[in-house]
Amino acid sequence: MRRKDGHTESMFTVARLDHFAPANHPLRPIRAWLNVALKGMHQVFSGMYDSDVKGGRPSIAPEKLTPAPLLQVLCSVRSERMLMERISYNMLFCWFVGLTMDDTVWGHSASARSATDY
Repeated sequence: MRRKDGHTESMFTVARLDHFAPANHPLRPIRAWLNVALKGMHQVFSGMYDSDVKGGRPSIAPEKLTPAPLLQVLCSVRSERMLMERISYNMLFCWFVGLTMDDTVWGHSASARSATDY
């Protein structure tokens, strides 16, 4: 006799994104180096993103935007659109850019540059 498939989703989980990055994964030391560099740029970012400025859409923290293109190059992802897709379902990518499990991934246009930006 066949047993019933009793798959149920649990209401809460106690997993951290850090658990999805193996201890010996090559992205771990790169992320540590990048976090030190970004911490050193905190004053520069604070000046660029003044909290008193009103209007416009809320910005995405540069500490999250900066690791994304690095991840794109390191993992050979062809486009920003594909990168955002991979970040949305790959927990290792989410961990690398500093998102939590509950954060929504920003759109591909947030990280894309137009020809006039160069």
